[in-house]
Amino acid sequence: MKIFGTLYPAGSSKAVTCSASVFDSKLMLNHEDGEQKSYDFASAILGEPILGQSQEITLSDGSRFLPTDVKFRWPTERKRLKLVEKLEQNLFAVLGAIVLSPILIYGIMFKVVPAFAVQTYDLVPDSVVQEMGEQSMYAIEQAVLEPTTLSAQEQQTVTQLWDDSLQKLSLSRDQFKLSFYQSDFFGANAFALPHGQIVVTDDLVKSMQDHPLALQAVLLHEIGHVEKQHSIRMAAQAAAGAIAFAMIFGDLEGFAEVVLGTGSTILQQRFSQDMEKEADEFALQHMKQHGIDPKEFAKALEIIVEQAGIELENDEEGAWSKYLSTHPSIKSRIENANNFN
Repeated sequence: MKIFGTLYPAGSSKAVTCSASVFDSKLMLNHEDGEQKSYDFASAILGEPILGQSQEITLSDGSRFLPTDVKFRWPTERKRLKLVEKLEQNLFAVLGAIVLSPILIYGIMFKVVPAFAVQTYDLVPDSVVQEMGEQSMYAIEQAVLEPTTLSAQEQQTVTQLWDDSLQKLSLSRDQFKLSFYQSDFFGANAFALPHGQIVVTDDLVKSMQDHPLALQAVLLHEIGHVEKQHSIRMAAQAAAGAIAFAMIFGDLEGFAEVVLGTGSTILQQRFSQDMEKEADEFALQHMKQHGIDPKEFAKALEIIVEQAGIELENDEEGAWSKYLSTHPSIKSRIENANNFN
């Protein structure tokens, strides 16, 4: 049987009209000018059979032959190629793929990836954690932090709460560092870095001057982030997410980049909600254990909300907003603290 088509010789931009014939393990090409050339068919690379398109074949010298007949398929024992084409022509298989693909992606990104991160973050060397924390702090400091304006006495008051917290938790001061900064960007807030540095803003300290135990609750919450290694888990999750998307979307680089950017952002934010709850639980458990009323944590959140100008009545969680918010609903966190026992 002759297969008519076009040959694209390797290293050349010209196209040659010719015919091909397969005999046993040989592929014979017959050019219009009478020239003949033989190739080993078994070593040739068959293109993916796509409905409505010709199936090309790449020969051992790098040349490509493209049949004219879009229905023609090269004889092969490769079951995968046959199965793919059959599935593409099966309506139920196509509909099943449309329905199951989003479910598969959800399962991988929201179940498998977080589980992978939890299991692997302990493998990160301490030197990498230290470097990650220092680089993060440098970037944040350059972008949105300014030197503190707190007096020595104000700093000393918070440092005493800090030392008391570490002592209650039986943690070494060498593993943690407390820093004070002024920040219009963060406002009244605090945050933790992976290498154990806790940053407290001037606005947070001043807003809680009359509520030292509420401020201590915030410190315990941030220590919880470090102890639970949340930053490392986030990094492991991001890496696993990137690998998963690359495997799912293959070489669709443009589309994968768009989806990866959006998907990773939503996934990291959803994962951080669980981390916030873990840090809340860490703080509340240790507060109760050491005789500090858990309601002080609720008071701390109320002060932060007030300073940020957030109305609790508008802080309800919608079905979709749960996935777009980096923190759980503050209202639910306050209720949890008030009812903690």
